[in-house]
Amino acid sequence: MNNYLDRRQFLTRGIALGSLAVAGPAVLSACVSGESSGAANGFGVASQRLAWIKNTQFAGSYVADNKGYYTDAGFSGADLVSGGPTAPPIESDVLSRTFAGVSQVPIVGSAVSKGAPLKIVGAVYSRYAGCIMTMADKPVNTPEDLYGKTIGCASSSEPVWRNFMAALKLDTSRIKTVPVQGDPIGMTVGEIDGYLGFINSQVVDLRHKGFDINTMLLADVGFPLVGQTYITTQEHIDNNRDKLKAFLHAEIRGWRGVLDDPAMATDLTVNDYGKDLHLNPAATYDCCLAGNELIRNGQAAQQLLAISDETAAANIEAIDAGGLNLSVEDLFELGPIREVYDENPDLALV
Repeated sequence: MNNYLDRRQFLTRGIALGSLAVAGPAVLSACVSGESSGAANGFGVASQRLAWIKNTQFAGSYVADNKGYYTDAGFSGADLVSGGPTAPPIESDVLSRTFAGVSQVPIVGSAVSKGAPLKIVGAVYSRYAGCIMTMADKPVNTPEDLYGKTIGCASSSEPVWRNFMAALKLDTSRIKTVPVQGDPIGMTVGEIDGYLGFINSQVVDLRHKGFDINTMLLADVGFPLVGQTYITTQEHIDNNRDKLKAFLHAEIRGWRGVLDDPAMATDLTVNDYGKDLHLNPAATYDCCLAGNELIRNGQAAQQLLAISDETAAANIEAIDAGGLNLSVEDLFELGPIREVYDENPDLALV
């Protein structure tokens, strides 16, 4: 588990450095181009730290950039910063060099509990994409099926995994967790029994490689998290609210584009934003469709990215079991996204 401890130590150091940056916005704006709300080109650059490499998971931001939605909203352009297994923690990047970022509820909650002045301001997925992947001939279909199994988990997902087991009151002594950095292929040769992966990426990739994969979505078995949350600093919420609303407005339009035309979103991912990854077009299209299923909540006139009070409370209850002890107000700031829809009701899905 040393990898997990190393990451937490790194995150703590990143938060400490980031707090200095937030405390000195004049210094920060000198280091990050276009971050000042008084920039000559309106809001400056819409800088965003992505949670992973540039796959279809972030297609809404690609569409927003490609179609000019950021510039329509008053930005001079966009800077989409890749993540990955060796990237710095998202939370420290948002505190030090980007306007916003994409993360997950337990990970943000862990940073906030350590004092990071961050808030969740929206969520792409109405259901978190995390799932337990297993080979179909040795499936895990219920949480209790995890007993006696060895589960691979990337260090970046460790807070989610820990909170999931705590929320469901699982006996962790009966589940062996091993660090596996971003690649579940060991599961296919029996090195591990399962892997905490994502139903809209690794699952699809392995199925396209011919493997018969079973999945158990965490959100379907008592862990009702939203997924792919947008985060920013309290300073931006307090002092750059119009800029934040403009950012959310552009992202909403981008994700509407993904829902309306997944083929277009796939093309942008494969041939432009993720070109260096040499992605499989067919697999990427299926990843996009899987993501779209997580976005839709089945409600009429759905407001993309918005989070209800009830959903926020359910998320807090889920991570509280992991010992984070946060309130809705500690972790969420839902005013800006609601103001966006109040001012632009036509953004809701029909």
